[in-house]
Amino acid sequence: MSTVPPPASEPAQPTPPTAPERPTQPDAPRSAAPRVVATLIGAFGALVILGTLGSAAVATASAAVTGDGGGSSATDSTVDAAGATEVETEVGAGSLRIEFADVDEATLEVTRGWGADQWRLERVEDTIRVSSPDRWWGGWMFGDRSEAVLTLPDTLEGVDADLTTNAGDLRVVDGDFGELVLDLGAGSIDITGSARSVDATVSAGQADLELSDVAEADVTVSAGDMDLVLTGTQPGEMTFDVSAGRVTATVPEGEYDVTSEVSAGDFDNGLGSTPGARSTVEVSVTAGQVELRAG
Repeated sequence: MSTVPPPASEPAQPTPPTAPERPTQPDAPRSAAPRVVATLIGAFGALVILGTLGSAAVATASAAVTGDGGGSSATDSTVDAAGATEVETEVGAGSLRIEFADVDEATLEVTRGWGADQWRLERVEDTIRVSSPDRWWGGWMFGDRSEAVLTLPDTLEGVDADLTTNAGDLRVVDGDFGELVLDLGAGSIDITGSARSVDATVSAGQADLELSDVAEADVTVSAGDMDLVLTGTQPGEMTFDVSAGRVTATVPEGEYDVTSEVSAGDFDNGLGSTPGARSTVEVSVTAGQVELRAG
């Protein structure tokens, strides 16, 4: 009897390959725009706050010096002028005018502007002295500059004067002086009147002098301009030393012994020269210009 073998089992079906997992996508970076905008908004807000505080501070300071602080109100002061032999001024800012009148005392009137209460008039022995506020604290930040008038008694005509202007303006109307010393560091000086002698130094700015009966004139200009007009008696001695800037001098007609030394710049001698003349003129120019002419 034959044995029937069992049927062969079907071969196992292969396992289908598993699909690979998709890689995880990284989170998209957040946009920097919102942060930039937020930063700009914050910075702008800070600037607005600072600007508001700064404006308030300036307004408060301005009110302090030009309002309730009395900085803009007129102030008057007087000193005894009897026996005074010299007048000194130092203008650091603002404007000062000097005049003579029929009064008994020297009077300083400050009419307007920042620092009106900081002008000073004092008598130091035989000297009447005037000083203004310093220029670094002037009206460039807090308003208009101050204006002052110094009135001197007519009895002081012929007094010596030492007038200094570091900034601002100085004006003298019909002044009568003995020795007149001027020092202009900046700004302007404008003087009319008479003087026995003039010693003027100009470092910058503009000086305009119209004086009569000057016997001696010594002018030094390192920068800036000077217009000098002398009338009346012919000066006996004049010296001009210019290292920069310009000087124009008009003097009484007459004979002058003119000597000059010019290393740079220009010298225009409209006077000619008469050797041995009693009136002498010495000119030194290292830069700039000097012009002499008869008027």
